[in-house]
Amino acid sequence: MEISVEKRNIYLSLILLLTLLSAIFIYQISISNTIQTNVSKIKSNSINKHTNSSLSDSSSSDTSQTNNTDKVKKIAITFDDGPHPEYTLKLLDGLKERNVKATFFVIGENVLNNPDVIKRMAEDGHLIGNHTYSHVQLTCISEEKAITEINKTSELITTYSGVSPKYIRPPYGMYSDALKRETNLTPVLWTVDPRDWSVLNTDSVVKHVLKRAKSGDIILLHDIFDTSVEAAFQIIDALKAEGYEFVTVDEFIKVN
Repeated sequence: MEISVEKRNIYLSLILLLTLLSAIFIYQISISNTIQTNVSKIKSNSINKHTNSSLSDSSSSDTSQTNNTDKVKKIAITFDDGPHPEYTLKLLDGLKERNVKATFFVIGENVLNNPDVIKRMAEDGHLIGNHTYSHVQLTCISEEKAITEINKTSELITTYSGVSPKYIRPPYGMYSDALKRETNLTPVLWTVDPRDWSVLNTDSVVKHVLKRAKSGDIILLHDIFDTSVEAAFQIIDALKAEGYEFVTVDEFIKVN
């Protein structure tokens, strides 16, 4: 049977259309594969760069840590609430035997009652700081009374040691910018606190400090307890064996 010209043209058009659609489909698949390949390459390069960067940072960090170990490890040991007529003298003897300098934050009332101990501190080369006259929380009293607490103690320290204090450890760590301006004393807090005044146990204090101590730390103890003085000796001996050098806090905190 002979196909009419009209039907033949329709068949040809359909064939052409199918051919065109097939070509478009094949082209889209090709483009999709190309895009996917490029995306995979980008991801791979990104991962490699990140990995290399991490390895580089890790290597740099390791090098830095290695270099730090070559430097002297420094740590400060400090004592609050003294001087005590017996335990502070025992501490000073032990520090002298070990050739260690410490920082003492003293209470004015105790300075007044133990002037010879303050004099000995200064003669032995220790740093003496202010801890107020009666161990009062400075932010809980008027500014006028707070300034009196501080200045009265500074005067006593200067009188009996011959050196004017430049640092203060505010009781309970509470201080204000106004007091800093008025007294011209630089506040010093702490980074390692074994709460020796509470536990009153030498072994517990030693373990607490040795577990946490690192270069640049400021250790807080109290020289009004015999358990704390004994703990101080053990801490010093152990850290010196690890290569630590004991310094006064002025090596870490400069006067403003």
